[in-house]
Amino acid sequence: MASSKRTVDEVPILLLPFFWIYAILGGSWFHFQNFVYSSLCTIEYVGKEHVDNKPNLIFSLWHDNVPLFFMAHRRFKQAHCWLTFPLWHMKPAHILKKMIGVRELAYGATGFSGKEALKKVLNRLKEGWSTYINPDGPAGPEKQVKDGVLIMSLKTGTPIIPVAIQTSKQWRLPSWDRKRYPHLFSKIVVIYGAPIYVTKENYEDMREQLANEMTTPDGLWKGEKRMPNL
Repeated sequence: MASSKRTVDEVPILLLPFFWIYAILGGSWFHFQNFVYSSLCTIEYVGKEHVDNKPNLIFSLWHDNVPLFFMAHRRFKQAHCWLTFPLWHMKPAHILKKMIGVRELAYGATGFSGKEALKKVLNRLKEGWSTYINPDGPAGPEKQVKDGVLIMSLKTGTPIIPVAIQTSKQWRLPSWDRKRYPHLFSKIVVIYGAPIYVTKENYEDMREQLANEMTTPDGLWKGEKRMPNL
């Protein structure tokens, strides 16, 4: 297996000390970065009535909004179990998730024990835990809702909370999803949509509705800087 395709459980023993140094330093850097952004940007939350006092829920947002979501949600108090891409180079992100209070990580994705990981999340949702998912992740196609998030709601009765995020000024990474980052001292608006409950009868309709509600609405957004291709 190529080293780039190794999972977190397949790192050679001799490399484990360096792997953990890389993971902890990387996760700590991401956590510090989020602290700086959240401290220097103005963050507003719209639709909090859709998430407050809910027994459990499924946060759903496009993959390009991941950095903005983490800046705006620096600590989770409810029990959360998240699907997590298991490749070794993602370990700093795994550490970050633990730092913000995610209790369990379900390691898996398409081609990497995805069904087993999804089953673990489904069991936790049935027990009253919450979760988070990017339905166009982990590698696209961009802005297309895959089945995972719909299955979570269908199988467990847990509501999906679509999350859209606006920024006053932003720039993007030259990655497949073009991740969004705010300028310092800009404004971030997190918009929680009304809960979506998926049934067999409305399955495809909810796919379309979810996609629409996760897409950033017009209003605050004024423009962006594009990072040069590297």
